[in-house]
Amino acid sequence: MLDNSSASTSDLEVRFVNPEDASHIRALFKKIFNEEMSEAHWHWKYQRPQSEAVVVYKEDQLLAHYGGVGTDIKLEGKDSTAMQITDLMVDPDARHGVRSRSPFYLSGKKFLESTVGFDNDYLLSYGFPSERAMGLSVKLGFFTPVGRMLEVKWEVSSGSTSFLEKTVLINKTNFDEYAVKINDLWGQFQKLFTEKIICRKDAEFFKWRYLEHPSKEYTILMILNRITGSPIGLLVCRAEKERVFLMDLLGSSLNLDKLIKHALAITGREKHSVLATWCSDTFKNEFSVSGAVQRELPVLIPACTATKGPSPETQKNMWWFMPGDTDYL
Repeated sequence: MLDNSSASTSDLEVRFVNPEDASHIRALFKKIFNEEMSEAHWHWKYQRPQSEAVVVYKEDQLLAHYGGVGTDIKLEGKDSTAMQITDLMVDPDARHGVRSRSPFYLSGKKFLESTVGFDNDYLLSYGFPSERAMGLSVKLGFFTPVGRMLEVKWEVSSGSTSFLEKTVLINKTNFDEYAVKINDLWGQFQKLFTEKIICRKDAEFFKWRYLEHPSKEYTILMILNRITGSPIGLLVCRAEKERVFLMDLLGSSLNLDKLIKHALAITGREKHSVLATWCSDTFKNEFSVSGAVQRELPVLIPACTATKGPSPETQKNMWWFMPGDTDYL
């Protein structure tokens, strides 16, 4: 549980974010990560009903930010909720090591105690911290690791598709036409996780996460039976300099070989030689198809230890994650 050792914090203001904080948050983001967060990006992520953030000020200076993007999940086949922890930031001038009354601790404590656990709106929390960040959160009593992300790569030469299937590019113009088919695929896909945990991947999610993203471009492709028109699978990719990155997929089976072969064929058409993705280690066998090569990433999967909620032990080897479950890829 959280360390509540006493120290003076009377000169600090710890509260939930409001829209007037956006410019301060974006400036701190630039200072910490050395990249811009546009106003549109801030609105896309944090002006959603399920998004929250806590800020810590000293007078007019923003010292710390602790954010989260909430989502609906399927927890062993039942509807539930989870909060993805995002944009943990502390001004370098306000870092004091692992101190239980530091701005980072105060922001995390307020955020987690107000949003995550049995008595709050979000039963679980998760994220994709580095090993270093996880170490700090463990020391502060915020989280403990329950899994790890893997990188998976394929050579493009193994890609092939069937003449009985066709692909359709889904964009803002035709999205409404295919939303029902996306929801049909999600309905099939979620039934494969009655003993696991998966974040909601319905049409609304794909529209927000990919089509409405303010700074990145993704390709959404639906695979259809050429004769019946019924959906077989959905792939979301992002073309990079030397590879195609597979962000998300939906299918009617966890036998992913056919979907990966479609992704490999798309990679070849884009004149790239490598297809890559991330997966949670729980599902490494499902991604071990079509000559896949896997390696561990220094990216861990956390479970909250800061509030009263399900035991972290119950979350080990449970999560289905791909790159699209992050807020930054």
